[in-house]
Amino acid sequence: MFQINDIVVYRRDVCRIVDTTTSDMTGEQCYVLEPYNMVGGGRRMQVPVSNRGGHLRKLSTSDEIYSLIRSVPDVEMLENKPANMKSQYVALLKSDSLEDLVRIIKTSYYRNKERRDNHKKLASIDGEYMQKAERYLFNEFSVALGKSYDECKEEFVKEIRKLEEA
Repeated sequence: MFQINDIVVYRRDVCRIVDTTTSDMTGEQCYVLEPYNMVGGGRRMQVPVSNRGGHLRKLSTSDEIYSLIRSVPDVEMLENKPANMKSQYVALLKSDSLEDLVRIIKTSYYRNKERRDNHKKLASIDGEYMQKAERYLFNEFSVALGKSYDECKEEFVKEIRKLEEA
């Protein structure tokens, strides 16, 4: 069970628990969540304490984040089937796994790299979903590590390059 002021992730949004309340509609006890980067001005959400949907989780720790970064070379890319790339990306975005965000970023990066190397136009679908995955991933990294979004992205890229060189 979480406490007021805990920082959590609901679906893909980093949030702070600001209160608990009883839902007017269901009578269930609910957490009141406020998106972390919009404190005081963001939309508030009510999420049942029971978390039956399983979309409420604790914020990743720095150890978990660095372990994920080290595992990037082992993260499998999606099947390169242009006809269903969007549906594959959408399905991964709906999961609660950070590894799935890395899978989107890695697949998009290498698909666009291959297209650039072959002097072809970049696929807009890859760029669109890579941006979404990066936003979710690096927002969580930035809160968990106490660094800026840009610092987290730079560190991620730097660590991946080190792994590629090894």
